Amino acid sequence: MQISTIHADLADFVIEPQAWDGIVSIFCHLPPDLRSQVYRQAVQGLKSSGVFVLEAFSPEQLSYNTGGPKNIDMLPALSQLQQELTGLDWEIARSLERDLDEGRYHSGKAAVIQIFGRK
Repeated sequence: MQISTIHADLADFVIEPQAWDGIVSIFCHLPPDLRSQVYRQAVQGLKSSGVFVLEAFSPEQLSYNTGGPKNIDMLPALSQLQQELTGLDWEIARSLERDLDEGRYHSGKAAVIQIFGRK
């Protein structure tokens, strides 16, 4: 198995349609317009049966001091993400509280969204 990675500015990167077996977004908090554009392209970029995996802070994260953006616009609710990711079948789509242990600024209780969707 081979994994390819790309380092790019998402504002300029074009996700080629039906080119990816999987796309992963882990704590990638974007402004609403860019997020909507990137996630729409991500769904289109998946091959048939391709998967999209996401973990991100939810709006409830603002009441915790365990990391993440302080701007509510960069913390979409699960329903907003599901709308932006239209075209996926949800195997996992949940909001939950979990413990983080990811270094000095990401430690303790956190409010997150977890998504596993398949095209």
